Amino acid sequence: MHMSCQEMKQIFLMIKNIDRHVTQHFEKRTGISLTRYEILYKLFERGRLCQMKLQHELKIDQAAITRHLKILEEKGLVTRNRNEENNREVLVQITDAGNDILKDCYLDKKRFMDELFAEFTEEEMKQLQLLIKKLDRDAEKLT
Repeated sequence: MHMSCQEMKQIFLMIKNIDRHVTQHFEKRTGISLTRYEILYKLFERGRLCQMKLQHELKIDQAAITRHLKILEEKGLVTRNRNEENNREVLVQITDAGNDILKDCYLDKKRFMDELFAEFTEEEMKQLQLLIKKLDRDAEKLT
């Protein structure tokens, strides 16, 4: 099957629109951006992490991770400190307040995801996941 360049462009525009809608609705329902939620969740899972490692694991650029962490730090949800053993590294850790936010967001996030995928069958979910993984893998090969 051959798709025109315009048809492929439409697919990416749809994905971009879905991302925008999901991000807006998630933030509206939980009171926190999806990216900041992901940062808090990664820190909850992994404990204290080097800022650079956190950036790589979340696949976001240096300016974005710095901006998000600054906001989270100002709200008292994370702490950032220089690594005493390697002064060039910044270590990031979730605070008790950050953990509380995650707990509060969990139910909202679950309800949101359940609503978002309510009309999908289990088989459709598996197929969607497979196709997106394939697209992501192929996109990564290009970089």
